[in-house]
Amino acid sequence: MQISGYLACKSDSVSSLLAYPTVKEAFRKSNSTLPSSSAVERLFSVASQVLSARRCRMSDETLDKLVFLQSRMK
Repeated sequence: MQISGYLACKSDSVSSLLAYPTVKEAFRKSNSTLPSSSAVERLFSVASQVLSARRCRMSDETLDKLVFLQSRMK
């Protein structure tokens, strides 16, 4: 019932979902992405490759730049 009412609504605004809680919940579930840690894990992997025992005195800024460059090369 709410779906047909929502589809008949002329408003283009997302705020029109407030009048239709069932449709709002379905909209929220279908338009939400699940968080993923894979990108962060890849950056930590690259950082551990860049920051070795021979490079232990590297500044944070240099490490950031090298990790950025390494992650863009792959």
